[in-house]
Amino acid sequence: MPEVIQDKVDPEISSEDEHEDHPCIVWSGLSRKIPVLLFYAETIVSKDGNFRSIGERHNLAFKIVRTESRLVRSILTSHGFHEVHPNSSDFNLMWTGSHLKPHLLRSLQDFQKVNHFPR
Repeated sequence: MPEVIQDKVDPEISSEDEHEDHPCIVWSGLSRKIPVLLFYAETIVSKDGNFRSIGERHNLAFKIVRTESRLVRSILTSHGFHEVHPNSSDFNLMWTGSHLKPHLLRSLQDFQKVNHFPR
């Protein structure tokens, strides 16, 4: 795992204006303005709070629908994500074991992502 050195955060600086130097964030896109989260499996056994802080700081949420994926749940939780009820629409990541209906896909917000692995 990469070593993390965390500086004090200035509360007057917006989190949208700064590029966080965090091992779980890679900046992509033409102007390097799109954050992409990286997930590390070893965080399940690690007690490093720096990885957990990313989800907690940004209040990230996930839901798991029509599948049982303990490993995915553990990795997301170890990165600070919290789980919401399967009927909730307040989530950032949906992990599902089946295809979604087109009307559900159209109703997703730009910040919501779906990953599915049908059986």
